[in-house]
Amino acid sequence: MKKAVVLFLSILTFMGCRQQKTEEGYSITGTVPDGIEGWIYLQEYKDREYRNIDSSHIVDRKFSFSGSVPEPRVYALHSSQKAQRAQIFLENAPTEVLFNNEWEIESIKGSENTELFQLLLPESRKGTLNADSLIVTNPSSPVAVYFLTREIYKYDFDELKILRNTISDSLSGHSYVKEIDETLTGLERVQPGKEAPDFTLETVNGDSLSLQSLRGQYVLIDFWASWCPDCRKSNPHLVKLYNQFKTHNFTILGVSIDEDKDRWKDAIEKDGLAWPQLITPGGWHSDVVKTYALRWIPTGVLVDPEGTIIARSIQPETLESYLKTSLRP
Repeated sequence: MKKAVVLFLSILTFMGCRQQKTEEGYSITGTVPDGIEGWIYLQEYKDREYRNIDSSHIVDRKFSFSGSVPEPRVYALHSSQKAQRAQIFLENAPTEVLFNNEWEIESIKGSENTELFQLLLPESRKGTLNADSLIVTNPSSPVAVYFLTREIYKYDFDELKILRNTISDSLSGHSYVKEIDETLTGLERVQPGKEAPDFTLETVNGDSLSLQSLRGQYVLIDFWASWCPDCRKSNPHLVKLYNQFKTHNFTILGVSIDEDKDRWKDAIEKDGLAWPQLITPGGWHSDVVKTYALRWIPTGVLVDPEGTIIARSIQPETLESYLKTSLRP
């Protein structure tokens, strides 16, 4: 934590002479190694996927982009010859970037935010960057807010609310801050003590089933997917708990964010999941994902017979202890 804060503060001391923001827009001039040819794509990350917003043909190892962005935020540069992407923090200012053979940014010259992002990115990828420290020390930095959104899953509702209140009002309209606000709104809606929002989804057989129809039982809503290793690893524990407590007013409702129904059905059969299973239309983009403010899977939400949320993000061990105490099979 101290290392991250010291690094941030030391960066600011020598950035006064860097490229300044302009009203006209941004420009990116890049240099690539020998052998890299074809096209470079400027991409934005939206709705959990990268989308091309501009392209530039490499000529004599050079490429360039120009335009304007509504706010400073992270974009990516992607070569048609490379699988990976290089992230940059782009705002309306000149940026010069040099790539190495691994399609990593070897050097960059740009605005304070652009250079700061590039210096902190390696720490973020190593998991050694403490975004909460950056926010507390630098509440007006969109770079710090970006890194907080990347670590948002680490914080519970109360912790995230404190960090949100630390962010400067000058950033209240920024999309990263709005992302935090939306997460807080969703988390508040499904806090323990709140009524579990009802939903109706498709079953394995193509029928419809609602959460409301299970009222009168303790229900563990298990959000998962066939492609999620941690979900599959936790399934044997859930099978054990289901078999142990299914005759004592307890059931599980599986809610998958799979988009491939065949893989979903295969996983259900392979893992021996005997409880009701539903699938969301649209995976991560579905309404139920937004309603329950899912940030990762597996996520377990325990609901009592009256439909009130008892616990969120409950682990199998904690669930077992609770059921043994409450149901006494």
